[in-house]
Order: sequence, then structure tokens, then C-alpha cells
Amino acid sequence: GLVDDPCAIDISDALQDAMSTLGVTRETPGLCVLTDAGYAIVDGNTTECCIRTIERITGCSISDGSLLPVHRSVDKPLWFVIFDNETKDCVYAVYENGAFTATKVNIDGENATTSDGWNAMKTALGSDAFSIITIANAWSYGAPDNFLKCSEFHNHICPGLSSGYLIAEYIGENYPLGAGESYTWIGCPNWCKEDAIQVLLDLTPGKKSLVVKQRPGELFVKEKPFAGILIIWNDTTKLGRGVAFQYDWGETCNLSDVNLSDFKPSGGKANPLFWTTRIKASFGLLPYIGQPDMFVSPASDEFNVTSEQLNQVKMAGVDPYVELGVVEPTEVRGDFDGDGRVTSADALILLQAAVGKITL
Repeated sequence: GLVDDPCAIDISDALQDAMSTLGVTRETPGLCVLTDAGYAIVDGNTTECCIRTIERITGCSISDGSLLPVHRSVDKPLWFVIFDNETKDCVYAVYENGAFTATKVNIDGENATTSDGWNAMKTALGSDAFSIITIANAWSYGAPDNFLKCSEFHNHICPGLSSGYLIAEYIGENYPLGAGESYTWIGCPNWCKEDAIQVLLDLTPGKKSLVVKQRPGELFVKEKPFAGILIIWNDTTKLGRGVAFQYDWGETCNLSDVNLSDFKPSGGKANPLFWTTRIKASFGLLPYIGQPDMFVSPASDEFNVTSEQLNQVKMAGVDPYVELGVVEPTEVRGDFDGDGRVTSADALILLQAAVGKITL
């Protein structure tokens, strides 16, 4: 292989073999490379140096949007995919046990939405199949660069990630920040959307600007479930304003010709319908990815938020919709003080009742 890269692992031979298998050169138009180089660790060495080798041999680059570094855990194998948009063929090469193993497979997006097509691609590509199929085909479609950036972080494209992209776009268009203001996003119920919101709005759990909570009876139950609450905090006045959002999964299904129930088929991930539904819905949303108003809408009027409420909605066990007055509290078994939660205060009340000090 080429030896001018001071890299602990030389991937040039594997790249050249893949190019030869596809019958392409670095001058061939419509090539795209996906890789976890830069994330994977090989024999204790980082792999960001492989990016330079990929760029030189394939002609694809991060700067022109044709080289997409896909986020993976550091303990996953190093891999790359070269995708030919003209034929929809790709070569997938993965480095294990000191050598690359390469597989050529056609990953045409339309075929991937069928059970037989998905099964064949899954057999060839293994656990990276969903990532490769969805990201490569979205790139082929001409998806926006910042949408692909979200897919790199999330390591695949799915309708959940797309919903987060649409929500972030809606927020930017309708709730721009003023002087001294910042966003806090309460993802409740949380789904893949939060990863797109992290990337586009730089809201993260580590910076305490993104909080996620489950809320039963919403996702894949309602056609238009709650999606989350945006709080716009003014650090000068120490006051905030908030609004709850809903996301129209029913419209997603209509445009993609899928059923809401197919997102949770019998057998779960072992059922090809689990994957083909997500692929079909992901591709079905691409023509509308710049039209957030079609899917995202307020689920409440704007409301005021105090510093106490801002801190409270981040706490475990607190329903943010109840805390902020979006919905009425429901009776909670064991909640004796009426605050909508079961806490140590309720235990004390029960103890007092047990010794006859009070009557419930």
C-alpha cells in the first residue's frame, strides 16, 4: 500500500481493492464513502489518519460532503463503505483479526423497503446494514448537509431522527433567540429526535440544556403525540417562556404509505417489517425535510416559566406537562399530599396515619 501516511494501520490496499471491485476511479462522479474511521480504535491506536488515506485514494472528502464519518463506539471494528451512486453498488470492508474482509452488495433504496431486499442486504452487511443503507441512499437523494451531519452522529437515518430535524428547524423558524436567551429542550417522550436536536441546537444532557423522559401512551400509540417542551430562558430577567410541541406521525405514515402499527410489529427487530417500515418512512420524508410546518405544531399556548419550575421539570419523577400546566394531573396511587408524585412526604403521611396521629 501507499506508505506516506504515518498511520498505525494502512488501509490503502483495501481501498484500492474496493475501487477495483466497483470498477471506479477517484475521478468517477457520484462516489460516497462512509466510515467509522476516527472513532474506532485498532490495536490501541486511533484511526483518524485513515481519513486522509480515504480522501486521497477515493477522491471523496469531508469538505465536499462525499465522505461521511459515522459515529460508532471505540470498541467497534474499523470499517468503510464505498458507494457508487450510478449503480447503487457498494463495497463494505471491515477490519478484524488483522485483515480486511470485503463484500460487494447492491443497496438500492427501493429494494431495501422489501423484506427480501432487506434480508439480502442485512446478510451481506451485518449489523452495519441499517446505517449504510439509510445514510448512503439519503446522500444519493441529495439530503441537506446538516441532516446528514445528524445521521453521522446518530449513525443511521430513521423517521425518528427526521422528526428531530424537523422540530429543530421549526424552532429556528418560529422561536429565534433574542439577547440573553437560551434554549432548554425537555424531550418527553424521548425518541431518536433528541439526537438531531443535540446536533442542530447544541443542546446536550451534559450542559443540562436537554432533558429526556419517557411518557407512556404517546409514541406509536397516538398519531400526533407530545414530542417535547421548549423553554426559552432569559438569563437577564431570570424568567422563561415555554411551549409544548406535538409531532404528526399520522402524516409521516400517510406520505410514506406505512401503518403506525408496523413500527412495532410482532417479533420486534427479528421481523423484517420492523426495518423496512423505518426505511420506507425515512425515504418517504426526504422530499418534505424542509417543510417542518407539515409535521410539527404547538400542543399548547405559550406559558411563563419560573426558575423553580425550570429546575423542577428536570427532576426525576416529575411530569413536565403537569408541572408546567399543559395537562391536568392524574390521581397517583400513594400520593397523599396531592402533588402528583409519590415521595418521602407521602411516606411520612402514611406513617402518621398508621400510628393514629392523622386520618386519611
